[in-house]
Amino acid sequence: MGLAIERASLLSGLGLVQGIVERRTTVPILGHVLLEPNGNALTLSATDLEVGIRTQVACTGKEKSLTLNARKLFEIVRETEGDEVALTSLDGDWVELKCGRAKFKMMGLDPRSFPAMPSQSTGKDSGAAKKQLKAELTIPAAVLAGMIDKTIFAVSPDEARYNLSGVFVESNAPGSARMVATDGHRLAMIEREVPGFRMETGAIIPRKGLAELHKILDVGGDAEVRLSLEGQLAYLKRGATEVSMRLVEGEFPDYRGVIPKQSKHKITVKRDLLFAAIKRAAIFSSERYHGVKFALSAGTLTVSSTSPETGEASESLDVDFKSEEFAIGFNASYVQQALGVIPQGADSTVELGLSDDVSPGVIRTESDQQYTYVVMPMRL
Repeated sequence: MGLAIERASLLSGLGLVQGIVERRTTVPILGHVLLEPNGNALTLSATDLEVGIRTQVACTGKEKSLTLNARKLFEIVRETEGDEVALTSLDGDWVELKCGRAKFKMMGLDPRSFPAMPSQSTGKDSGAAKKQLKAELTIPAAVLAGMIDKTIFAVSPDEARYNLSGVFVESNAPGSARMVATDGHRLAMIEREVPGFRMETGAIIPRKGLAELHKILDVGGDAEVRLSLEGQLAYLKRGATEVSMRLVEGEFPDYRGVIPKQSKHKITVKRDLLFAAIKRAAIFSSERYHGVKFALSAGTLTVSSTSPETGEASESLDVDFKSEEFAIGFNASYVQQALGVIPQGADSTVELGLSDDVSPGVIRTESDQQYTYVVMPMRL
C-alpha cells in the first residue's frame, strides 16, 4: 500500500487548489484537500461550498482516499528536496509522507465527510429564477484571461452588497460577450467578439471563482476553453483541471446609465507618464481617501495632492487642452488600477474623458477600444 507522486507535479497541483481552501473556517474539512487515487492518476479536490476545483496528477501504487490539511501539505511538498513524494495511510486517519530524507506524519479526516463539489446537476435543479439561464462561451484562453484582468479589480469588496460581489457576464448582441464590474465608485467594462455566443439573461460570476479560473487559464493547455453557465452554476475545464462555482444571486444594477454618453473634454496622455505622475503625487494623498487632483489648463495637466500634516506634491504633463481651466479629484488607487491593466510602453496612450468637476471621468485606450473604465469624482 502507498502512493508515489512526482514532487514537482504534486506541488503544481496543490498550488492550484490553495486559493479555494478556507484559511479560517468553523468546518475543519474545508481546510483539507481530498486525494482520490484512481489507477495511475491522483485527483486533488478542494471546495469552500461555493467554489470547487479539481485537478489530476500522475501517480503509481495503490491507496485509499485521504484528506489532509491543504496548506500544511503544500508547505511540506514545497520545502522538501526529493524528486518523489510517498504517501501511506496509517491507522486512525494518520498518513505518513516521505520525500527525500524527510519524513512526516499528518492527521487526516474521514474522506467521507468531504463535501460534494458544486456540480452541473446542482446547477440544473436549483433556483427557479435562474432556470432559464443556459449558455456556453467558447473563447481563446488568453482572451478570457484578459477580460478577467480588466474587470475583476473593480468588484466590490463589501460583502453586504452581494449583487456587486462578482463580474456580470452578458451577451450585448449575438456573437458578443461583455463583462462588467462595479463597486459603486468605479466601473470596468470590456467586450469581445465570440462567434455563436448568445445569452438571454446575464449572470454574476463570483470574484473568488473568477480568480481560480484565471489560474487555470494561465496554465498551459488547449488554446480554446469553454465556460458553461447553466442554472446557478458556472463550470470550466482545461486539461486535467476543472473549476465549478455557484453564481451570485441577485440582480446586477443597470450599469448603462452610469457611463457618460459623451465627455466635454477628451485629453490624450501617455499611459506611462500619467501612471508615474499619479504614483508620485499619491505619496502625500490622504491615507484614508487617497485623493489626487487633476488640474487642466492651456496645454497642461497637473496631477497633485496635498496634506496639511505631511506636505504636498505636483507634477505637470503636456497635453492638448485649450478650453477653460478646471480641476477634478479622483481616488488615486482607482485610476492606477485602471491604468495598470493597460499595456505599458512608450507608444501606449490613454484618453481621459472629462466634463466638469462633478461628472464621472472615463478612461479609454486606442489599443483596446472595447474597454471602458468609469470613475466617480471626489471632493478634495
